[in-house]
Formats: sequence, C-alpha cells, structure tokens
Amino acid sequence: MLIVVSIIDSFDHSYTDQPVESDLIVMLGGGEASRMQKAAQLYHEGYADHVLITPVIESAELNQSSALAMEYGIPEEALILEDKATSTYTNATITMDIMDRLDMTSALIVTSDWHIKRSKYIYDKLNDGSFDFHYISALPMQEGRWHESGDAFYVWYSEYIKLWVYRMGIYWWSE
Repeated sequence: MLIVVSIIDSFDHSYTDQPVESDLIVMLGGGEASRMQKAAQLYHEGYADHVLITPVIESAELNQSSALAMEYGIPEEALILEDKATSTYTNATITMDIMDRLDMTSALIVTSDWHIKRSKYIYDKLNDGSFDFHYISALPMQEGRWHESGDAFYVWYSEYIKLWVYRMGIYWWSE
C-alpha cells in the first residue's frame, strides 16, 4: 500500500505558491530557460530587489548565466551569483548561507514544475525557521507541462528516485 501511495503521489508536481514581496528571488540552475524568464518576470513585477542564480554558469548553451539574466532585463547590480552548488541540496545550503550573511529572511524559490516538489522538500527540511520561502513553478514556455514532454517517463523516474534519496537523508548520492 505504501508503494502504491508513493507512486501515485510522485505524479503530483503541481505545487506552486503565489508570489509575495520578498528579499530575494532564487533561480535554481538547470532546466529550461523558463526558470530565468520567471525570475526576471518576478523581478520586473517588483517582488524582490535581488536575484540569486545558483549556480551561475557563464555559458551560452545553459540557461543560468548572468548574461541571460541581463538579456531578460535584470540589472547586473541586482544579481547575486554563486558558482559552488552541485545539487538541489547544495543550492539550499548555499542560499541560506547567503541570505544569512546579507540579513535576508524571505525568498521566492523559482524552479521547473517537475523539480519543485524536491526543492520544496529540501529547503523546508534544512530551514530552521529563520527563513520564509515561497516556491514558484516556472512552466516551460513552449513545451507544456513536464508530463506532456517526450521524456516524461525519465523526468518522473529521476525525480521519484531523487526525492526518496533526499527523504532517506543520503544527499551525497545525488551529487
């Protein structure tokens, strides 16, 4: 019964919060350009004055560069760039370290719809109550929802395994 329930639950990646004014917008690297587009939209709508890209990778092929952020109209002075994160777990630990250092208490975490469940799980698990996080799903602009893509089975399977790895506390395995 537990296996059946966990499999059924694994298909539900529809979670998203309504954006609220925050200290920071966190754009989790990886995935499609819609993450940066959503972060830029939230920035232009005035939800936060700063955007953290974790990790920033200065590459024209990837969707997590400062150049792409500026192309979407986020000014350089509003960007906070970090290049050390290697997983969702390290995204979370580094984000909270940066927020603590900059005396920030709230953030909008922007990621893909298929990635939001695991992101929310690990950010909430590591948060000691010091931070107020809201999770914003960046839907792909052209391709539709994750389950409508040609690689939907791979996305589902990968996220199912990774979420259980996180739930078991063996984060290093996902690195």
